[in-house]
Order: sequence, then C-alpha cells, then structure tokens
Amino acid sequence: MKRKNVALLFLIVSLWAALALSPAEVTAAPAGKGKKPPSGKTLSSRKHVPSGEKKNALKQPEKVFTTVTREMLPAAIDHYIAAVEGKSRWGVMVIDVTSGDILYQRNAQEKFIPASNRKLFTGALALDQLGADFTYRTYLYRTGPVDANGILQGNLVILPQGDPTFNSELFREAHLPPDWIFRDWVEKVKAAGIRGINGELIVDCSDWDLNDLEPKGWPSRIMQDYYAPQTSPLTLNENLLQMIARPGNFGQPAIIEFTPPAEGYPIINRTVTGNKTKQLSVRRLKEGGIEVSGTIAAGSKPHPLTIPCDNPSLYAAAVFRSHLHRSGIPVSGNLRLSTRRDSLPKLSTENVLAVYISPPMAQIVTRMMKHSNNHFAEQIYVSVSAVKLRKGSYSVSKQLESEFLARLGIERSSVRGEDGSGLSELNGVTPEAICRLLLGMARHPAAASFYDSLAVGGLDGTLRGRMTSEAAMARVHAKTGYIRNVVCLSGYADSRSGRRYAFSFLVNDVREAPSVIKEVQDHLCELLCRTE
Repeated sequence: MKRKNVALLFLIVSLWAALALSPAEVTAAPAGKGKKPPSGKTLSSRKHVPSGEKKNALKQPEKVFTTVTREMLPAAIDHYIAAVEGKSRWGVMVIDVTSGDILYQRNAQEKFIPASNRKLFTGALALDQLGADFTYRTYLYRTGPVDANGILQGNLVILPQGDPTFNSELFREAHLPPDWIFRDWVEKVKAAGIRGINGELIVDCSDWDLNDLEPKGWPSRIMQDYYAPQTSPLTLNENLLQMIARPGNFGQPAIIEFTPPAEGYPIINRTVTGNKTKQLSVRRLKEGGIEVSGTIAAGSKPHPLTIPCDNPSLYAAAVFRSHLHRSGIPVSGNLRLSTRRDSLPKLSTENVLAVYISPPMAQIVTRMMKHSNNHFAEQIYVSVSAVKLRKGSYSVSKQLESEFLARLGIERSSVRGEDGSGLSELNGVTPEAICRLLLGMARHPAAASFYDSLAVGGLDGTLRGRMTSEAAMARVHAKTGYIRNVVCLSGYADSRSGRRYAFSFLVNDVREAPSVIKEVQDHLCELLCRTE
C-alpha cells in the first residue's frame, strides 16, 4: 500500500475514534489541522452551565447504609432527601425493571421541568422512529449538463436531512477543520469536470417547515449563547457563526470577517474604529439578522465573536460557495433556500456529485446523551419528522412523539415537550412518565443502544466525576439535567445482586448549591446499587 493511502486510512480511522463513532460510508477526509474556535471556548458540550455555583458540601447524614433491603429503601431515600427538601422540590420514582414493581415514589405524578432529562425522550424517539442503524445522507447534485468548457449550465443543489454531524465541530477533535466536507466536495466538483456554475447554489429545504424551527419556551437570556443554537436542515459548525473583528481606518467601521469565509452572508455592521475597544459585541435581532456593534481600538489585535447563527442553512451554503470561488469555480447566480416541493429535479445516479453519510443513529444519540449536546438534540428531534414524513418541524415531531409515548402506555398529559434538548422552561414531565419511558425502552428492540447511550457513573460523559464509590462505580447509566434552579438525574442503576432499577430524581425550585443536590442524587443511586 502506498504511503499516501496509508496516511489517508490512518486519518479516517483517527476521525471516527475521536468521535467515538463507528465508520459509515463517508467521503474521504482531507488532511489538515483544525483550528480552535476564535473565541477560545470549548464547544464540544452544548449544555447550559450557569456561573456562580457555590462549592457547598452536603452535611453528611448520621446514618450510613451499607446493605439495603427493599423494605428499608423508602426510609433510606427519605432520610437523604430530608437534608435538602427545605430548599428544593423533589419528584422521585424507582421501578424494578424486571417486575415493573414500584419501589418508591414521591410527587411522582406531578410535573417538573426536566432540563436535559428531556433528551431521554429525544433519543428514544429517534431510535424508535428511525432505528439504531439509520444514517443521514446529505447530497450535492447538479440540475443541468456540463458543456465543453466545463461550465455547468444549471444549478448546484444541496439536499440535507438535518444531520447534526454534518460539518460538525466534532471534526476538530480529529484535527480536521469543521468545514472539511465542503473542502472535499470542491474536489469532487472538480473531478466532475466542472470549472464554473452558470446558475444558483440552492439548498433544498422542501421537506422542512422553515417557519416552525424555533422551540417554545427558551428564555431570552440564553438566545445569544453558544449552547442555544438554531435548528436547520443544513448545518455548519454546530450552527455557530464565528467572526473576527479587525480595526478599520480611524472613525470607520471595523472589518468583519467570517471564519470560515462566507462571502455574501448578510450582517449589520454598527462598529466604529476608535481609541479603545469598548463593548464590542454581536447579537441576533428579533426581526432576524445579525448585528455587530461597539468600538474597536485602532491598531488592536483581532477580536473573536461567536453567536448562534440566525439562518444556518443559508450560512452553510455561503461557506460552500466561498470554497468554490477560492478554488477557481465561480457561481454566477444567487444563494437560495428552496421550500416548494418538487420544484427541483430528482436525484439520480447521473447527477449526484457527492454524498456525506453520517454515523449510525445509535452512535449519534450516544454523543448527544453522554455529552448533553444541545445542537445534536434539537437536530435529531426535528429531523425525525423531516425524514419520516417529509414535514420537518417541531409541531410534527411533537405529534410523532405523542403517538410513540401512547404505545408505551405513557399518559400524554404527563409530558409536555417543547424542544429536544431541555432548554425550554415550558417543558414539563412527571417522574412516573420518565420511569415508564425507561421501562419501555428496556423492552424495546433498541434497548441496548438506548442503555449504552447514557453516561456511566464514574467513567464517562457528564457522570465522569460522580458516583465513584466502590458500590456505585460503573453501575449507573443515566442522563443529567441542569438549568437555572433545576437539577435532575434519571436512568438505570444495577444492584450488586443483579437487579436493575429505573429511577427518576427531578429536582426543581432549587435554592441550594446545585452541587449539594447532585450529592444527594449520588447517595440515592448508591442506595439503589446496594439494594438487594
């Protein structure tokens, strides 16, 4: 095998290892080092992490439970909750997975804000509706012939399915730029003999309702934050828009550059180059669009800016067009999102230029669950209806979820879900509904994929540093949940006697340091692991 091929093979293997995802049929990854986000932020986990958490410690209870019988369990759980119930509201249920027997319940039929425990429903819905082996496909194809001069007499069309891994920030972990797929696609356009496009670059969004891609209940205070990205048919860099502001001439606007370049993508530049940098910021406008404002000092270093993109599909297309232009392949027409069904030619073996195929859904759900990735959660949730019914929207996905929960015997009134990630403050779910979901998924054809997707206590994901005692280590598979005044934990606990328990600890109205609530939850998990 030639050295070049060996290097390419090593690169592809490294990519999937870094993603903790198995290889699927994908376009070959080009070599090259990725850059960190200009803002210097770590973006691999898209969850809300409010600042100012106190480092308080739970006052240790006098009782120490080494062996717990089922009869003792309710009193033992009450004992731990008593230490914090004055500063928090608890909803709890514990069910034996094998028998279905309820071992404990407290406010189990009351609704609580679940935070990222909402992702349990998103992951279960995707595995049920699309299957553990499902892969997303994102196509690039042409709508006309290529003439003797290499000019495409037609349009280039991108047909997406909402794949959260497409041009994802994840690739940076494998030392690849997040836009490597577009770079690869440029090479495939060249290989097709295309030297120019006498037409438009179109993103086919006809399987989506672009007017129903904003979840209800996201508080205004988070809308500018990196962990609250917009949902879209086509994605780029987990739908984060990154820019560099450089000083212009004194008294003139700053020079704003996209990274990666996105020629023609609209922004409102209200900046000024002055004596010193002051309140340089970027924000999404309620009426749509991105505004950059503030003052940047003349002669200062470039200033990085990051914000959730207002129109990710259009932005991704602008980045691809920039790659084409910089490679000497001009696009004469406009960028455009097409929403009218059947207005474009169909895919065929003759007109497809490139395709990106994602890893299997089971592994995508694993990434979402273990790292509580909000971008993955929203994309998965809405794309279920886009793939299943060609009607991608929150409303249709909610309908599919309602039908799915009914099949599991879960009362629809016990679940209100307004998004896929758990950022919505309008989400509400009972501990009983979560336990019934966990019980249903334990008996589902995708049971193994669902169970394996959860963070493992003491070992990985959001539970890496928790439940490290000998009794609980590696015996708890669960999903964490944390937003303002909410700390939740739900999943499975395996006892030393071989029994598996489904549990849900939903804690709202928290007026205590979140670390204290988490410590109580960890004690409860240890109790379950010790229960005979």
